[in-house]
Amino acid sequence: MSESAIDNISAKLKLKFEDAPPFGGGSMPVEKEKTMVMLAHFFSWIVWLLMRKQSPAVDAHGKEATNFAITILIFYIPLGIVLGFLPGFLLTIVSLLLLVVWLGLLLLVIIAMIKAKEGKLMRYPINFRLIK
Repeated sequence: MSESAIDNISAKLKLKFEDAPPFGGGSMPVEKEKTMVMLAHFFSWIVWLLMRKQSPAVDAHGKEATNFAITILIFYIPLGIVLGFLPGFLLTIVSLLLLVVWLGLLLLVIIAMIKAKEGKLMRYPINFRLIK
């Protein structure tokens, strides 16, 4: 995807971005830091827990992404339990709808990863910020 396509999608979804802590503010090299902020959105718990003390940027991105992962779990675990009691045809319909939702969540993570490398922190919509 081109940068303008990402910007167009972000504008249509009304996503909020803010400046993240600048790269180079911690003990890791800038290029590694850029990689880690991107990976923090995809492997949030692992990267944030291991690298948060080495970089303020990784810490900020990791917190936001970890909060998003926790928010998804808060919704998906009870939903998974309820789905276990649905009849087959209804389960199929709801599962297809959840697949569309999951693809939308994946799109949000990809946008956040791309913007993270540019030094922008995406504030995920519908995110319980439990870790401050």
